[in-house]
Amino acid sequence: MLGLGSVGSALREWLPRAGTKVQIAWKRSNGRALPPLDVDVVFLAVPDSAVAQVCRLIEVGPRQLVLHLAGALSLDALDAARRKGARVGSLHPLRAFVRGRREGFSGAAAAVAGSDAATLRQISALARRLDMRPIATRGGSRALYHAAAVLAAGSQVALFAEAVRVFRAATGVTEPAARAALLPLTLGALEQLRPLPPARAITGPAARGDRATIRAHRKALPRDLVPLYDALTRVMIELRPTPRAALRGGGTGGRSPLVQRRRRSRRSQKQASSKLLF
Repeated sequence: MLGLGSVGSALREWLPRAGTKVQIAWKRSNGRALPPLDVDVVFLAVPDSAVAQVCRLIEVGPRQLVLHLAGALSLDALDAARRKGARVGSLHPLRAFVRGRREGFSGAAAAVAGSDAATLRQISALARRLDMRPIATRGGSRALYHAAAVLAAGSQVALFAEAVRVFRAATGVTEPAARAALLPLTLGALEQLRPLPPARAITGPAARGDRATIRAHRKALPRDLVPLYDALTRVMIELRPTPRAALRGGGTGGRSPLVQRRRRSRRSQKQASSKLLF
């Protein structure tokens, strides 16, 4: 385990529980040189920007597997290990890890990639032993995949921070009090996504077509937040289901040319509606 950040530290703790012995644990900050790597698998649990650099420094060869944990990087970052005869791959847990908090991997999905089919199967099996659901990803789609992960996690935190700022301006309460007030609302909305798709879980004035409330919001918000509010409102309008779609439960079924024309027409109506709402 080369690198002991939040994910590396979690793997160091949970891999033995999954039947995989961690023989070497190294981090750059301790000042020690890289140790001899007489192991089956080498995890590069270092920052994304350091993966290729550290990979060039390690001495590996055939029968060894070198893995990185970076969500946005393809296997190209491990070319140095591949040229030395090692197999290469990637394992990226879709879970937010915070340094100092002991969290496992159970129930999370994991993006996996391998230099060949057998390697991919081995990495997928490792993910399952950690109680994760492996999802194969291609090199060309890694940045897009990771952007989706950031939108689902870090961007949610950033959006919540802005909601806290607005709530404090409206009520005068402290930051912890604002968090405590808004968090049940946020978690309740996100929990709706377990049984429902976004189009059926969305709530608020945009989902209702309430122009007056949207205009009142835009007038009250700090000027720097209006573009963000507008962008999110447009997305919510796009999500708003038609009455028939709501009755069908969001099902799509086969799409005849007539259905496709109707869908395009509804999309155009929603876009026009968004302009009217603003």
